[in-house]
Amino acid sequence: MIVREGAVEIETISSFEKGPGSVSPGFYNRLMEASRDFSVALLKTMKPGIALDSMAGTGIRGLRIAKETGWNVVLNDRDPRNTDIEKRNSALNSLEVEIMGEDYFCAVSSRKWDYIDVDPFGTPSGLLEAAIMNLKNNGIIGVTMTDTANLEGKSLDKGIRIYGSRSIHGIYSREISTRIFVKYVMERGASLGRAGKPLLAVRDGHFIRVFVKFRKGNKIADDSLGELRAAEVEGKAVGPLYMGKLYDTEVINKMEDFPFSENSRRLFANFRNEDLMFLFFSNSNDRREIKKSTIIEKLKEKSYKAGSTNFNEKGIKSNCDRDEYTKILKSL
Repeated sequence: MIVREGAVEIETISSFEKGPGSVSPGFYNRLMEASRDFSVALLKTMKPGIALDSMAGTGIRGLRIAKETGWNVVLNDRDPRNTDIEKRNSALNSLEVEIMGEDYFCAVSSRKWDYIDVDPFGTPSGLLEAAIMNLKNNGIIGVTMTDTANLEGKSLDKGIRIYGSRSIHGIYSREISTRIFVKYVMERGASLGRAGKPLLAVRDGHFIRVFVKFRKGNKIADDSLGELRAAEVEGKAVGPLYMGKLYDTEVINKMEDFPFSENSRRLFANFRNEDLMFLFFSNSNDRREIKKSTIIEKLKEKSYKAGSTNFNEKGIKSNCDRDEYTKILKSL
């Protein structure tokens, strides 16, 4: 089966349009297109360097990076059936990329990298330290987790064990889980004397994906932990979680003209809103649901910034304080 995504065509064996699918050689999941779009769009804003797609599968992410950004790319997968597919897909797209068939830890430690992509099936627990240790100074890690149930579903106790934080059920769970995951990645870096700076965070479908830049230095690593703290949400203690900015404005500005897929463009449109506040406002007032666009328009009329959020389809982000927001809602 041949599929097209971005600027590349690839051969796949199994294809999934919804959910995480299942692990198999030649695995391709259309739902993860947004994850790959943002990897490519981000690296396109950077000076080209050397990137490792550490669990490459069909090679689609790494091949898109090579084709669309000009970065030097190494594809790695320990399954020889996948490396065979990667070779065919490289030839199919007239790309010369290095292909490795190593264990993950051998691959990430084989040299120093400007970018490492870590995209496991499930949790990346136990994988991040090796990647971060082998980044060049100011290198970037792009990492995915698909075990969102451990931070949003029925397995919150397991989430504490894996990610070291308590999450919450309910409308705020997607933002809380994303901020816990960012915290987790930053902690892994700080333990190695690396200060993490989040560049992008994506919560969509069944996955969370974050991009974090790491700079070496024990003092700055200590300082980077200042934004990691607990919070009270709906009367419940949650966290610790990352309470700082999830998006780098300069990076967002440079990504504006990227040819995103329809879903990725929808997600990208809300990135500028997400850092307007911690969590978000509801569009309901005294059990009456008000059209979101009406509320956003009224907020902007009063010179506030406002927009939708990817963390909840009915949520509104704004720099308006809660008391003023309540007054505006009551006036509608």
